[in-house]
Amino acid sequence: MTIECRDGAVVTGQVARVLEFFETWKTRDPDRLAEFFAADATWTESNRDPAVGRDTVRAVLGVQTSFGRAFEFEFLTIGEVGRTVFTERIDRFIIAERPVSIGVAGVFEFDDDGRITSWRDYYDWALLRRELHAAGIDTTSVDRG
Repeated sequence: MTIECRDGAVVTGQVARVLEFFETWKTRDPDRLAEFFAADATWTESNRDPAVGRDTVRAVLGVQTSFGRAFEFEFLTIGEVGRTVFTERIDRFIIAERPVSIGVAGVFEFDDDGRITSWRDYYDWALLRRELHAAGIDTTSVDRG
């Protein structure tokens, strides 16, 4: 897979796959997003227990793509070592007519078929929780105590 970026750089391999995943995120279609994952994939975020298995990952994707709109992803840094892609990005979206912006460090691991086997996102949950609360979102179900 090859993707040409805005600055003219050509991106191949798993980096291109990650960029394609985030472009697909903008469609807000959890079924299409779930296709990027291996059957036994794991998705771990700062604030919640891991989602294990494509069906569980798909369910979490469904929740996350339903509460926001106008998703944008700015990649500050992205690099690939073997089957692992490291990202530093700013995730932006609108929720309840309120813009939200959060810095995220993400790590993606891939299998031989180019499917995500592990995705780990790290961010300041306290900051995101404040943003979500200001938008009227109850985060009780995902808060770890």
